[in-house]
Amino acid sequence: MVFPEVVAVADALLDPAMAQLVWADSGGMRPRPHGADGVFCRRLGERVGRPWLGPLIGVDYGGPLIAWMGMVVRLRRYPQKRPGSDTGFEENLWWVRQEHQPPTMAAGLRVLSREKKMPGSGTNWRAAVPAEQRFVITNLLDEAEEQLQQLHGAQVGTTAEVARHMLEGLSRGTHLLDQVLLRVMVAAVNAGVPLEEVARWARLSMDEAAEVLGTYRDADGP
Repeated sequence: MVFPEVVAVADALLDPAMAQLVWADSGGMRPRPHGADGVFCRRLGERVGRPWLGPLIGVDYGGPLIAWMGMVVRLRRYPQKRPGSDTGFEENLWWVRQEHQPPTMAAGLRVLSREKKMPGSGTNWRAAVPAEQRFVITNLLDEAEEQLQQLHGAQVGTTAEVARHMLEGLSRGTHLLDQVLLRVMVAAVNAGVPLEEVARWARLSMDEAAEVLGTYRDADGP
């Protein structure tokens, strides 16, 4: 089955203007690091009506869209290279790694059979957790890391200034990590991982884990 979203993304990638945006975001002949805030990522999300898609692929290193973007850049930056040359890559914009290719029906049934024997723990994270949830978790982790990075070298100044700066930063960082912990717990339980396992990994008692998850669901609505 080909989903409409797949067709919409493919249609956008066939537009030469989108390839030009990738080239511009890459810095052209003056390479610069690729970021999730590039024009291409933002425009792709707008075109397919999924605002979260652009920022998601911007940090999905190793994903098929990142591979496509990299090939666009390589083909423009090294037009003289051909398959089998010392670059070691195929000159094919539409080549997809095996791990990103749709599985056959037989392979899909084997996976379902294994998951039925070991529910939850045997599922694949990327398949069990929606892209929007993975994107939120990644963003929260990035924000927490940035918040804690700002505390390096902060122990300069009066005792009150240093203490206030560090405690406020630590408090914000801890709050962000608490949100990540909660969302990962919810994702795991929704995927079928037993609550006792989730509670143990999160270093909570069963009652504490159940209370935390119940509070989340009450706040999130039915």
